[in-house]
Amino acid sequence: MSAAADPKPHLSIPLLVLLSATSALSPFAMVVLAPALDAIGKQFGVGAAHTQFLVSAYLLGLAFAQPAAGILCDRLGRRPVMLVGFAVFVVASCVCAFVERLDVLVVMRFVQAAGVSVGTVTARATVRDLHDDAGSARALSYISAAMGLSPIVGPMIGGLVSGAYGAQAVFLVSATIGAVTWIWGLARYPETAAPAGRSHPSLTEWLQSYLALLRSRVFIGYSMMYGLAQAAFFAFMTVGATVFSRDLGMGPAEFGATWGALAASYVAGATLTGKLSARIPLRKLLGIGLAILFAGTASLLVLVLAVGVTYWTLTVPLIVLSGANGIVTPLSLAGAVAYRPLIAGSSSGLSSAIGLTLSGAFTIVAGTLYTGEFLPIAILMTLVAVLTAATGWLTR
Repeated sequence: MSAAADPKPHLSIPLLVLLSATSALSPFAMVVLAPALDAIGKQFGVGAAHTQFLVSAYLLGLAFAQPAAGILCDRLGRRPVMLVGFAVFVVASCVCAFVERLDVLVVMRFVQAAGVSVGTVTARATVRDLHDDAGSARALSYISAAMGLSPIVGPMIGGLVSGAYGAQAVFLVSATIGAVTWIWGLARYPETAAPAGRSHPSLTEWLQSYLALLRSRVFIGYSMMYGLAQAAFFAFMTVGATVFSRDLGMGPAEFGATWGALAASYVAGATLTGKLSARIPLRKLLGIGLAILFAGTASLLVLVLAVGVTYWTLTVPLIVLSGANGIVTPLSLAGAVAYRPLIAGSSSGLSSAIGLTLSGAFTIVAGTLYTGEFLPIAILMTLVAVLTAATGWLTR
């Protein structure tokens, strides 16, 4: 039988699990810190306006590194980029665990994110190497599910660890998981790219593709929609641990459990979207998601104004907001990638970078606005939801 007639290889289950692990570590390392933010602020003698930089630096690290990781994994291969990136992540996580200056901790959070950003990029590239479009969609659905589980278990683990061993101990959890995944990847991560048979684009060609995307109103619209939808939720994450601790008297473990419920709502929204997308036109489904997103933030603002800050006036609207994010996020990302299918890799990386930069900027705004009163944050979240809905006209 000729080589041309050989069947196309497929992902084995062990490799699929490995790719899921490399992809899930990025959101895990971000949210495992959430229950410990207030404790870190007390440890360093600062408020939410300063600890929010630990969230912003991580998001910006992902935003800056993902486009570069995409170029490198196409030009150098999937395996070496994954191994080097995860090694950087492990070292940065260890430094975060023991550093005694907040400014250094913020810088290392950026480095930590830059290292782990390769996980999602290389995993998607590997899936594309081994599958056609239909097979890739099925494999990526399992990887996305694993990424959705990270925000559920991450805060729970972060709350338990920080409560028992101190706030900075959460970074050792990330380092340990990263080291195990690196060893696993060293033994089992294959090189699925074929440099000898590939026509690699030059840096000039990559820049031209990026510029073409940046000139596209539809691409920018979907990318902004993704970033603003995330920003509405990240604005709360920036100050959430402080609000639950100081206003409601809850500890890190209780906050972690609440955060897990919000993440479960996100997974439910994304799962429902996958089922409904075959029966409801995507534009209509996206409109529904945007409407629910606004309803969640608007109800939060109304309840805070009418009743005040209580556990239920916060969590019920936030659960609605999380479910709406599960609808809007995958549809907006799919729209950004589908607009230029011939350069889907470039559009995926660039769209993520734009979205993460935008959401990171709003975490800075949230940290600046919060001075002990939650009302300005509720107003900000509602405003962001309005802007998210407004981006819909750009994508028409």
